Amino acid sequence: MNDISEILRALLDQLSNTGEVEREFEEMMKDDPQLQEDYKLWCEDMGYGVKTGYQDFIDEQMRDREDFWDSMSEEF
Repeated sequence: MNDISEILRALLDQLSNTGEVEREFEEMMKDDPQLQEDYKLWCEDMGYGVKTGYQDFIDEQMRDREDFWDSMSEEF
């Protein structure tokens, strides 16, 4: 089973913006029926809708990263 959260985090680390992450993930899903099934299960487990689940997760990750850096800058 594919770890969708880990795949999306890795894409965020590799690519320069969220639009590229979304496009790359969509492309990966087109080519991999197992990834599609794993994604559907992941959405159910995480409480996301299938249509926007990966986008919602990416947005959450970006907010978490921004919050982390904001808190770091407040300390210094």
